[in-house]
Amino acid sequence: MREERDVRFDESIGAHVGRSKPVEKAEIEGRVWRMKALEPEPDAFIDTRVPGFRRVLFGALGTGTAEEKITKAVKGAEHFHVDYVKAAPGEGVALHSHDTEEVFIAMTGRWRISVGTGGEHEIELDTFDGISVPSGVMRSFTNIGDEEAMLMAILGGKTPGHVVWSEAVVEKLRRGIAA
Repeated sequence: MREERDVRFDESIGAHVGRSKPVEKAEIEGRVWRMKALEPEPDAFIDTRVPGFRRVLFGALGTGTAEEKITKAVKGAEHFHVDYVKAAPGEGVALHSHDTEEVFIAMTGRWRISVGTGGEHEIELDTFDGISVPSGVMRSFTNIGDEEAMLMAILGGKTPGHVVWSEAVVEKLRRGIAA
């Protein structure tokens, strides 16, 4: 059970004032991840079998989606999940959606974010730019720079559920398996 915080509104300054919920240092230390200690996973999702969608995923925080084949460094997130994605030029992730919102932040390089059933709407992100994609909207991203780059992906929701892949991606996957 969650402990309530001691918070009150102070009319004299027009702001809420209060104290922290009790927390132990060990709990906070258990919520830290270090990039250099994250384990790379090159096959976290099925689309990595299709050319153009190869990348390495580094699981930092949360439980992730039901399909993810990756261990997160910190599992203690309550309503969001954080991964880092490393991709070579021209690589990224295939069109997919989630039942939750997803945020992408370009950590290095330049990225193209495509949204819509066929990825018909494109936005380019430079380093430290970000975008929030609504739940249920198909999204993909591609490294459009000249060097390997990193993107942070933050998935909302207590349980992000399943990844829903675009029909076009599934068809490419089927052709690749049959070849």
